[in-house]
Amino acid sequence: MSLAILLGPPGALVAECAERISAASGRSCLLVDDAVEAVAGESPERIVTTKGARALRAVEREVVGAILDSIDAADDRILALSSGSLGDGEDDEDFAPVRRRIAELAGEGAVVVHLTGDLATLVKRTGIGGPRLAAVESPRKIFYRHLSRREPLYAAAAEATVDTSGMDVPEAAAQVARLIRFAP
Repeated sequence: MSLAILLGPPGALVAECAERISAASGRSCLLVDDAVEAVAGESPERIVTTKGARALRAVEREVVGAILDSIDAADDRILALSSGSLGDGEDDEDFAPVRRRIAELAGEGAVVVHLTGDLATLVKRTGIGGPRLAAVESPRKIFYRHLSRREPLYAAAAEATVDTSGMDVPEAAAQVARLIRFAP
């Protein structure tokens, strides 16, 4: 087996699939959001609400970079990247080293899988599908902007894509498990 890297937007079931496959296979699982919390002492959600998105991006970049530098393609783990782990778009040079390192790992045999879903599914799973508010900038607008800029990064980094729309976690995890060459 080799390193499996799962990535995608919020609501695509990235962490849930990584955890389920880990439990079924005995392979170690590393969730970037958990690593961010361990380093920062607070959850990514709390960092965003108390310190802002820029502060979270800085911690994510540091944590993801350190993780990727500490592993190789033969590592028998499942790595679930956070939605911002590749940056906010192709022009986001702060995260270019992360994208290059993922490409190197893929070239050395790591399996990179992009999980996604249709907009309605992702919005529903993230809980931002409620009534629209007359806010300066709605959570859905921010989500859609991030999705449209990040989705091409996910697709470019991955060798395979799983659309999790209409799937529950066991179904999505089963598809991902086949792609990373683990079938329970």
